[in-house]
Amino acid sequence: MSIHSRLSTFEKSLKYRELALLWLKTAQGRSAYSEYWKIGEFQPWASDNKEAGLLYHLAFEVNGAVMTAAQGWRALMSWASLLAISMIDTTPRTKPFELATVRDFPERWREKLCALLADVVTLERAVNLICDRYFDGHDVLFKDSRGALTASYEDAQLLVAGYNCFAQENGKEAIDIDALERPGRRVGQYLNEWVMLSQSKVLVACGEIFEARDKVLALLKSDDPGTDV
Repeated sequence: MSIHSRLSTFEKSLKYRELALLWLKTAQGRSAYSEYWKIGEFQPWASDNKEAGLLYHLAFEVNGAVMTAAQGWRALMSWASLLAISMIDTTPRTKPFELATVRDFPERWREKLCALLADVVTLERAVNLICDRYFDGHDVLFKDSRGALTASYEDAQLLVAGYNCFAQENGKEAIDIDALERPGRRVGQYLNEWVMLSQSKVLVACGEIFEARDKVLALLKSDDPGTDV
């Protein structure tokens, strides 16, 4: 019996949830998320069992959200870095008009950095909760998406630390990192979005089109998703 035949026999003996977790671990070992689409193919068991299908689609929702967010954060971090340089390079010889414009920069700089760090922390907490609740603690992120999230967090902290040094030297309000690392209910909003979108895809695959529609409508109409998903 070949290795592929033995593997196929082994997979058939697994329960659907175990099969989904095996698929995730195998896919993560084979490629990065950005490369998965070159070798990946749809798994038929994702339509055979709702729990397995949920895990299958949830893995894509979470990894896709991280990669999309990381791309936006890179642009914002570049903007913040340029603004930081302009603040540091300001000298007493700056023209009056330029100086008046620069006075508004620190607060804008501070607001952008606060929003950036809060967004990164919120997404990281949501990802970790998804791992604990749905994947038995196994990291749902592929190597490249986990790397992007970790790098974004480290870069955001570095930019905030730079601003706080500037604030201390110039009598400005510092950024309270501890306060920003308590993201609150927005974590639940991420969880609800990922889970409900994944559930809707499972329902579509099962032919339950109207039920899938209702899931999406419930998500769109919800003003306070909370944290229970």
